[in-house]
Amino acid sequence: MTQPTAQQPLTFVEIGDSLGEDLGFGLGDSVFASDPLVRVIQAAVGDSGLARPDYYNWPAQLESLIQKYHPGAVIVFIGGNDAQSFVQNGQYVGFGTAIWHRVYSARVAQMMSEALDAGARVLWVGMPIMQDSGFSAEMQALNSIYQAEAAEHPGATYFSSWPVFSGSNGQYVASSLIGGQEVLLRDPDGVHIASGGGDLLAQDLVSPMEKAWGIQLFPQSSSSTSTSTSLSG
Repeated sequence: MTQPTAQQPLTFVEIGDSLGEDLGFGLGDSVFASDPLVRVIQAAVGDSGLARPDYYNWPAQLESLIQKYHPGAVIVFIGGNDAQSFVQNGQYVGFGTAIWHRVYSARVAQMMSEALDAGARVLWVGMPIMQDSGFSAEMQALNSIYQAEAAEHPGATYFSSWPVFSGSNGQYVASSLIGGQEVLLRDPDGVHIASGGGDLLAQDLVSPMEKAWGIQLFPQSSSSTSTSTSLSG
């Protein structure tokens, strides 16, 4: 990826579900809001996911977004609605089964390949820890798929949001002390991300994007308030 300039700014297309909308606000309305070298297309759609293409067909939508905006990168934050069974070719596929894992992995791979084949890099952000332990376990199962597929697709990077929203003992936290102030990270439902959390996650993506893509972004990652994060892929 070439260094973004005034003549050739970098376009991000950010997609996902309602949590993706939360991250999109952090990226587009906060971190890169005043950066003339980066354009953020906030294209996440609430209630969407990869488990129900009959409800919202993300591969088709991504294709349209790529054709329209020709992004240098696609940022994905999706999965909150995907821990569910679905029907594939008329066959019931139960969540957590080997068939489900295979089909869902193929859908993730399709999304990555679609962006990469168009010349865009991919940053796939894993789902965060949830207040409900059972829901958290389901999100961990999805994250393992995202991480594995990113490792199989050169140009795709997996970023774990888990440490951003967990405490020193790995527990769910709704708020955090940042710069001497208590910042609300999560909504009362224990699932969605508050504006402070969206800003924090967006800030924490800057350094991994610079590292993975060999570019320098504004604001500088050194000036971003960040937590300990995990990057692989």
